[in-house]
Amino acid sequence: MSEDMLYVHYETVSNYVLSKGIAVKDYTKLARKLPENLLLVDGRKSIGTYDNHTGFQVIKGQENVKAFFQKGTDNQAAMGKWIDFVNVDMLHLLTPIEISEILYIAHAHTHLHSPFYYKLQNNYIYLTLPNGFIKMYYRYLEQFHELFAEAITVKLKEKVNEKKRFYQKSKEIAPFPIERVKEFIPIFKEGAVISFRQMSIEGNTYCIPLFIAEDRYASIGGRFNEKDSVGTICYDMDRNEWKIDIDFE
Repeated sequence: MSEDMLYVHYETVSNYVLSKGIAVKDYTKLARKLPENLLLVDGRKSIGTYDNHTGFQVIKGQENVKAFFQKGTDNQAAMGKWIDFVNVDMLHLLTPIEISEILYIAHAHTHLHSPFYYKLQNNYIYLTLPNGFIKMYYRYLEQFHELFAEAITVKLKEKVNEKKRFYQKSKEIAPFPIERVKEFIPIFKEGAVISFRQMSIEGNTYCIPLFIAEDRYASIGGRFNEKDSVGTICYDMDRNEWKIDIDFE
């Protein structure tokens, strides 16, 4: 999928978001509260320290977690696959069955039972999938709203300024209102594409169409029929205002 298209599938039963194209400029914002520790479940041996009980690498302490997230800002693939946890002593109480379930999540990219473990007290599971997709479990799904609002703002600012000359000042965009992200939930549940590729401009108003792609991932990278649009996100540069129009039930 082109970087000019964002995909979001919102799963409210298992509390995960499958996305593509949501560029995170600062991975320390990925979690509302920076995790205490991370369990790296992608088999890498060059990061963190080895934990004998689980057989995974771990990153201990918020300062080290912060440094790990900052590397992810430069290279999304560096984020790999991880689960946060609160306490090393509780980590060492994981049973072989629970460790095997975590291995399954890392391999199959889905959970067998609850993705939130009492012993880990985890709030997140982050999985880098093939073809640039990201699957992230959230104990509180509304935390994704902040990332989506930032991604929309950043992407529109890039598009508005992509043809400016080097001596021209960049045009500023008002932040997308986080409280309005909930209006997208009905289409997120179906698998939504926000197509900046098909953005229209009328005067100083920019409108980005919304489409439903469901789970047909192969179709996401293509151009959608305008007649199939289920709404628009518009931004008025003169008034610095966002307008959302979603026609989907």
